[in-house]
Order: sequence, then structure tokens, then C-alpha cells
Amino acid sequence: MLQQMGFNENQGNEFDIPVVKYATEKHVACVFLLDTSSSMEQNNAIGQLNEGLRVFKKQTLASLDKHAKACIDVAVITFNSTIDLVQGFRPVEDMDIPELKASGLTAMGGALDMGMDLITKQKKLYNEAGTPYFRPWLFCITDGAPNDDYILHAKRLRWMEDNKKAVAYCVGVDGFRADIMQTIFKPENIYGLKNCDFTSLFKFVSSSLDALRNSTAETGALNVETPESMFRVPLD
Repeated sequence: MLQQMGFNENQGNEFDIPVVKYATEKHVACVFLLDTSSSMEQNNAIGQLNEGLRVFKKQTLASLDKHAKACIDVAVITFNSTIDLVQGFRPVEDMDIPELKASGLTAMGGALDMGMDLITKQKKLYNEAGTPYFRPWLFCITDGAPNDDYILHAKRLRWMEDNKKAVAYCVGVDGFRADIMQTIFKPENIYGLKNCDFTSLFKFVSSSLDALRNSTAETGALNVETPESMFRVPLD
């Protein structure tokens, strides 16, 4: 059935992925899928998203020791009318902070596919290096809904989650389509964000990744207290 649907745990594009640092220590990988469509210009959401990324790196580096900084691997994908791999997986200490610009539509389906390819490739790298790792995260931030073909990619994502290959979260700001997001992400993993408060959101993600790396849990669940601006979306 899996092969009939076109899913393959060994599939993935050829990305330039660095050698694993501290390969014997347990790693956690997180890919950010960031909506940079033209609607993100409203209320300076794109500017606040840029600031949130800067805060994420600053807080993560300030709160972690030398080994931990090298064991949280981050990738960044942006999507509007096109999908761009801004950064393949690399330790958060080596993370380049882009200056994102808003334009175009919302090719979220293709971004999901690229994110899953990245995760699959990174897990293969960990396995080849003998590196233990937590279940990777896929973290999508959007103010809308996909306007490309996303159904097959959503099925692939659900397969990866059901088979404990990844954990996916969605955070939506004003205007995002929670009803459509519930057909892509597990409803309990969908959050809303008030006032485009990306600074608080990325502080929360930083703390969550730190807590995960220092835990014995395998679920990859968010166990850090959420900020006041972040809330669970009611289920339909």
C-alpha cells in the first residue's frame, strides 16, 4: 500500500548536507516551513517573522552548552509562488538568518514535500553516522492555506507521523484556514498565534527543542508551557 501511494522512506532530493557534529550524541532535527506569501505583508507579519528567527538563534545559543548547540539541527524552507530551500540542515550555531520578503501565492504542498525529503535525508545521514536522534520536527507557519496541489503530500505526512518518522506542527496567524490545516496536520498539533507574536513563538520553540534534547521521551511532543499569544485551535 505504501509503495502504491508513492511513499518511500529512502526517497529524497540530493541536498548538500554537512557531516554530523558530535555524532555519538543524540540529535534533534527541526525544519521550519515559512509562509512568505504576499499576505504576510499585512500587519508587518513578515518583519516580525524575521525578528522571530533572530530571537530563536540568539536564545538557543544563549541557553545551550557547546555540545547541545551542535546537536540541534535546523533547516529553513520558504514558500510563496515558489519554494526555496533557504538553508539545509545544519547546527543551530551555524544557522544563517535570512531576510525574508513577502510576495506571491502559497505553495505549501510543495514545501511540505521538500521538508519531508529533507527529514528523510537527514535521518539517513544520522543512521550512516551511527548518531542517535529524536523524532524530527516539521514546523509550519502560515497565514493562509495551500493553493497548490497538497493532498498527496498531506497523506505522505500523515504516513510519516503514524509510522513515527516525524512530528509535524502548524502555527497559524490571523487569516489562516484552520479547517484546511486540519486535513494536513493532526488537529491537536495546530495552534493559533495572536498579533503575529513570532518572538514569543520562537522562544517557545527554542525552549521546546532544548527540553526535548534533555529528555528521555521519544514522542517529540511540545511539553513546554505555551506563551499567552499561542493557543490550541478548536477542533471542528
